[in-house]
Amino acid sequence: MVIIEAENNILSLKTQLLVNYVFTDQVSSLSLSEITTDFDPIIREIVETREFTAKEGSICVIHNTVGSNIKRVLLLGMGDKKKLEPEKTRNLTGKVVNKSKELSINEFVLVPFMEMDKDHLSAIVEGIKLSDYSFNNYKKDEDGTDLNQVRILIGKNLDTNQNAIRNSSVLSDAVIFTRDISNLPPNDCSPKVLANFSEKLTENKKTKVRVIEKEEMESYGFGGILAVGRGSSSSPKLIVIEYSGSTKNDKPIVIVGKAVTFDTGGISIKPSEKMEEMKYDKCGGCNVIGIMKAVSDLNFDINVIGIIPAVENMPSGNSYRPGDIIRMYNSKTVEVLNTDAEGRIILGDALAFAVKTFAPRAIIDMATLTGAAIIALGSNVAALVGNNKELVTKILEYSNQTGEKIWELPLFEDYKEQLKSSNADMKNIGGRGAGAITAAAFLSNFVEDTPWVHLDIAGTAWNQEGTKEKTYNPKGATGFGIRTIIKYISSHNAEQE
Repeated sequence: MVIIEAENNILSLKTQLLVNYVFTDQVSSLSLSEITTDFDPIIREIVETREFTAKEGSICVIHNTVGSNIKRVLLLGMGDKKKLEPEKTRNLTGKVVNKSKELSINEFVLVPFMEMDKDHLSAIVEGIKLSDYSFNNYKKDEDGTDLNQVRILIGKNLDTNQNAIRNSSVLSDAVIFTRDISNLPPNDCSPKVLANFSEKLTENKKTKVRVIEKEEMESYGFGGILAVGRGSSSSPKLIVIEYSGSTKNDKPIVIVGKAVTFDTGGISIKPSEKMEEMKYDKCGGCNVIGIMKAVSDLNFDINVIGIIPAVENMPSGNSYRPGDIIRMYNSKTVEVLNTDAEGRIILGDALAFAVKTFAPRAIIDMATLTGAAIIALGSNVAALVGNNKELVTKILEYSNQTGEKIWELPLFEDYKEQLKSSNADMKNIGGRGAGAITAAAFLSNFVEDTPWVHLDIAGTAWNQEGTKEKTYNPKGATGFGIRTIIKYISSHNAEQE
């Protein structure tokens, strides 16, 4: 894993690659004289011949011919400075990582742009770490050169910038941790394995993990989780991760994540095409593990709870069936019309448990819930539905800052009408139209008056057909939403300080 640190010793700098961010209005006066004069003659030549114009995303590598401690310089075109935003910085920095691997370089030094603020510094760190990610657990021989170290030249405010680098590194490591779990194949990632990963977080004394097993769930009345998990030989689990960063009287933020370790659809079985991608139906739950890791490693002064209903949805002689009526944790009954609409059923139990047990200040759930969200918004934008305008506004604001695009969908009473059943309190699907919204409307029956936001990440949890290519989102799971939710939790942490 790459280590990123601040560097302010310019005079004795030694590196295989020096990376310089260049905007179009800087090209004519481009010079590295404050660091080294070895490259300036060549730089002047490529500027005069317009081999390098700082066009956005362009790269020019200059090799040293005079024996300097700096072996190469990479000029990264940033385009128009007026159009600069952290998402662009994050993605373009990833191009540097990819180029360094192409050059078989395992370390480099970055010269950031002078006007860089904390948001752009964080974006640089995220761009480096997340672009360096690859899932090679099952490959005999790993591809390419490992990136070991990146130093960022910081002239002023060294302590402040070092802290920003550290925090962004911790957050990026949590995303990487999440990707590793999310990418695991179903034969190596049962509900028990997710519980084992969660228990690793107890290394922080403020974090404790409780795993509610099948027998205990039966005594508590978790009818939804038990029904969905019935068809599998892997027992369902309800994983509860409690981080106590504040007093007991301080209401927690609760994050709930759907974890179906493999989703065949059950009796309402899915088509075989791309069914292998249903290993990613656990991404919401994996995200919660990653979020709780970040909260723990950043040592927040706030109470945060992570809840993960973990099941495998399999067809068998013991599976739940279309036509079954389930009694949920909050005693409401659900008529099952489609066993492939299982995510909302396990989330319903988890949400009701969260409200009753923790009386939270807010609940956010994350789930690869509906294909309808992809039909509505594609594979680059997550759907949001909520019952509290202030909470919704904050999540949308932080998503804009992180580049994790989220769009709000409405939750009118009409959608809840679509879920009415003549045989039970509700049915688990609401017809063909507005599928992403009716799924959220189903969940709203389990949160009472608690401020709540639901994120449907079906299109964004992994790279799939239609996903926009981003350097920091390599093939596989993305960890989408983790950085946005940590921004939200961090805002409450700042209020505590």
